[in-house]
Amino acid sequence: MKIAYALLRFVILAYVASCTFLYFYQRKLLYVPPAEILNAAPAGSIYRTMTVEVPGVGKITNWMVPADAPGLPTVVFFHGNGTDRTDFMQTGERLHRLGWGVVLASYPGYSGNPGRPGEESLMASGRATLSALGHAPGGILVWGHSLGSGVAARMASEGRAQGLILEAPYTAIVDVAAGTFPVFPVRLLMRDRYDTRSLVSAIKVPVLIVHADGDPVIPFAMGRELAERFGEQAEFYPLLHVHSHYPHAEEDLSGVADSWWQRRVRPVPRFAQSVRAASSVEDAARGS
Repeated sequence: MKIAYALLRFVILAYVASCTFLYFYQRKLLYVPPAEILNAAPAGSIYRTMTVEVPGVGKITNWMVPADAPGLPTVVFFHGNGTDRTDFMQTGERLHRLGWGVVLASYPGYSGNPGRPGEESLMASGRATLSALGHAPGGILVWGHSLGSGVAARMASEGRAQGLILEAPYTAIVDVAAGTFPVFPVRLLMRDRYDTRSLVSAIKVPVLIVHADGDPVIPFAMGRELAERFGEQAEFYPLLHVHSHYPHAEEDLSGVADSWWQRRVRPVPRFAQSVRAASSVEDAARGS
């Protein structure tokens, strides 16, 4: 009996200690920035350095290349928790060949940037980056991968973009954590929740969702659930029989993104708007 009691006591203490560890070290587990420090854009690349001031953090360094023409969009990439802005260099180069502007956004505490990563500091950095772009005639698209999908979704929910691309997205980070640590009360412990599901009703722009059906990190079902919640507002592009958390590394998604933009997001030129308006007036006159 004493042995059983001692064993139970040990299990309880170990459980409490594990919960304590998860609470105090949760951000160390969630944010895993690579050790490499990134400053100026690589020499010989298409990119140039873009520095933005983030309130309460300091200067964050991004890389960017402007669009080739006023009618073409600028896409802002928000990377995942264990990568940096180099992760989307190739995808950005492919989109720039189509004339798109590209911004490879960074986060506080990543790549040598000041500050510490956290949900609110990442959101503040995203807002500062989008504000620095000002008005883009071709529109701004936000593209978030994994952790970055929550940043992109929040930016779209705040009306800061004309289109949203979610790659390997979650319904909420807390949902992913609950599946990873099912025996712990992570829904009570987590501070950074990145609840994309709750933002769906606030997002009013076209959405493209890309997810591999064999994603080993974020369940494919989460991307599908978001697509269902958005309804006709979203297009769902599944990568079938692909066991990867990085769809953009498995397939060239530039054509998929460009086709979606052409069909769902591309702004109507002012001349075409004037023609449509004139036609409407003529139709109304005929009807009277």
